[in-house]
Amino acid sequence: MPFLIVSEKDRPGRSYKLVRPATTIGRRPTNDVVLSDPFASRVHAEIVALEGGRFEIRDIGGKHPVHVNENLVSRHVLVPGDKIRIGNSTIVFEAEERPGSAPIELAAPETLPREPVEVVSLDTRKTIPFQMDVFTSKDILVLQKDHQRLMLLYEFAKTVHSHLDDPRCLMEEILNTAFQTLDAERGFIALVDETTGELNCELARDLSAGVKTDKLSVSRTIVHKVLREGTALLTLDALQDNQFGRARSILEYEIRSAMCVPLLFEDKILGVIYLDNRASAGRFNQDDLVFLVALSQLAGIALGNANLHRQVVQENIRLVNALKPRIEIPGQSAGMTDVLTTLKKAAPRDVTVLVEGETGTGKEIIAKAIHALSPRSDKPFVAVNCAAIPKDLIESELFGHEKGAFTGAQATREGKFRQAEGGTLFLDEIGDMSLDTQAKVLRAIEEKEIQRVGGTQVFRVDVRVIAATNKNLGREVKQGRFREDLFYRLNVVPLRLPPLRERREDILPLADLFIAGRVKKISPKACQLLRAYSWPGNVRELKNCMERAVVLGDGEIIQPEDLPPHVRAGGMAISAPPESLESFEKDHIARVLRGTNGKKTDAARILGISRQTLDNKIKKYGIKI
Repeated sequence: MPFLIVSEKDRPGRSYKLVRPATTIGRRPTNDVVLSDPFASRVHAEIVALEGGRFEIRDIGGKHPVHVNENLVSRHVLVPGDKIRIGNSTIVFEAEERPGSAPIELAAPETLPREPVEVVSLDTRKTIPFQMDVFTSKDILVLQKDHQRLMLLYEFAKTVHSHLDDPRCLMEEILNTAFQTLDAERGFIALVDETTGELNCELARDLSAGVKTDKLSVSRTIVHKVLREGTALLTLDALQDNQFGRARSILEYEIRSAMCVPLLFEDKILGVIYLDNRASAGRFNQDDLVFLVALSQLAGIALGNANLHRQVVQENIRLVNALKPRIEIPGQSAGMTDVLTTLKKAAPRDVTVLVEGETGTGKEIIAKAIHALSPRSDKPFVAVNCAAIPKDLIESELFGHEKGAFTGAQATREGKFRQAEGGTLFLDEIGDMSLDTQAKVLRAIEEKEIQRVGGTQVFRVDVRVIAATNKNLGREVKQGRFREDLFYRLNVVPLRLPPLRERREDILPLADLFIAGRVKKISPKACQLLRAYSWPGNVRELKNCMERAVVLGDGEIIQPEDLPPHVRAGGMAISAPPESLESFEKDHIARVLRGTNGKKTDAARILGISRQTLDNKIKKYGIKI
C-alpha cells in the first residue's frame, strides 16, 4: 500500500499509509499529516487518490510553494521515490511498505467530542455561550476547503487590479486561481472581439500535456450556449447529458465533466471561462460552479476596468498629441532646405545648437522644432529672451533666487534652468548677455549644476540648451564682448537662418500659411507686391502684415489695398544692397511708431518684438518719437 515518509528538523522520521481518498498536510492538528514546520501553512497541501491506483499532490493555498524533486508544482501525479518539499520538511512518496518499517495507518473518519465554543457578537462585543454540533473529520475538511476558496477569492480581489495595464497577466491570475482549487485538467479564457463579435481564445492551459497552449479542442456547443444565454453551465457527465450528449465535439474530444461561466461587465458579456476534465465524470460539483461564478464576477469587473483603463490611456495619448503645437516650417529655398536637413540630423542628438539670423527670421520656431523632434519632446520647452530682461535680473531669471537675496525677492523662486528640467532651454538673443552671466551659463552647461542667487546649495540640472542671436558672435568674441569658451560650447551645431529677402520663393508659401483657414487666397497683384518687398523684419514682419490684411480686408481675397502702405510702395527695395538693411529696418520702425502715435507697446506688438528690444533699436537708430 502506498505511504509517505516524513522527515522534519529536530523530529524523528515517521510514515503514513495512504488509505483515504484525500490526505491533508499542514500545521493544523486536524490534518492527516501534521507538520511542525513554521514554513508550512495550516492546510498546505493534499494528496488525492486518482483512478488506476495513482496519487496526485495538490497545493491548496499554502503561503510557500510546494516542490517535487526541487520543481515548483501546483499539482503533480506522484511516482515512487518522489521527494516532496514543504518549507524545510521532506516527504517521500513510496508505493510499497519497506521491510522493517512500521507505517502509521491514518485513522478512519470519526466524530469529534462536543466542546463549548465562544462566539463574539459584533454588536455588543460580549461573549455568548454556544454549543457546537458534532462534526466529522470529513465535515472539517469541507469547511477547510471552503475557507481556502474564500481566501483565494480574497487574494485574487486584492491583487487583480494591479494588472490593469497588462490584461495578459490579469488572465494568468484568473486561470491560476481557478486551477489552484478546481479539479480541472484543461481550461481557457476567451474574449469577444468588439469589432468582429467573434470569440477569440486569449489564454489556454492543458495540465495533461504539462504546458501552456494557445489552443484547445473543446465543445463549441457548451461555450456558445453560455455566450447566448449569459448564464453559467455545469455538466457532471457531458457524454450522458441530454443537452450535449449528441454533440459531435463532445464525443470527438471525450469531454466528461465541464464548467463554463460568462465574464460580465455592466451586463455586457466580455467572454467566458471554460474548464473541463476528460478523465472521469463527476469531477465538478455545484460548489465548484459557485466558486467559478464568484471568480468570474471579480474577473469580469477587472477585465472591464482594464479595457476602460486602456481606452483612457489611448485617449490621453490622443489628446496630448492633439495639444502638441504643430510646427510648420515652409522652405522651398536652397538656404532653408540646408537648415531643415541639419535640423533633422541634430534634433535627436543631445547637443547644443546655435541658431543665427536676423531679427524675425524664426529662430524660436526652429528651436521648438528641434525640441519636438528630440527625445526630450515630452518635457518642457522654456524660452528666455535675454535682451528683454534687465541685466541685473537675468541671473535671477535663469538660476532662481533665495528669499531676501535682493530687494523685492519676497519668496524663493525657481529659475528657468530648473523649470526646463529634462527638456530644452532656449536662450534667445544670447549676444546681449553680460560677461558675468555668460560665465555662469557656461558652468551650468558644462557642469550641469546651478546655484540660486543668494544661495549656496548646488542643484543638478538636466537641460538641453539651444541659443540664438542676431549678432555675429565670432566678431563679438574678437571685440571682447562675448566669451570665447562659451561661443565654442554653444556653436557645436550652427544653424544660420537666411533673411527673407534671400529666400523669396518662400514668401508666398509663408503668407498662405499665415492666412490659412481665414480667407481663400491672395490676389495676383498682392502676391507681386509681397514678393517685391524686401521684408527687413523678415518672417515676423510678413506674419504681422498678413494678419493686418485679414483684419482690414473686406472680401475673401486679399487685395493690394489691404497691405500696409510701405509694402505697397516698397517694390524698389528688391534691388537694395544688403548693407542698407539697417536703414530699411530704421524706416520701418519709424513708420510703425508714427502709425501708433508713438505708443511703444502697440508698436512692439505690431513689429512682433519685445518692448525692451524696441527701446534698444530706437536708441541704436536714434529714432525721434
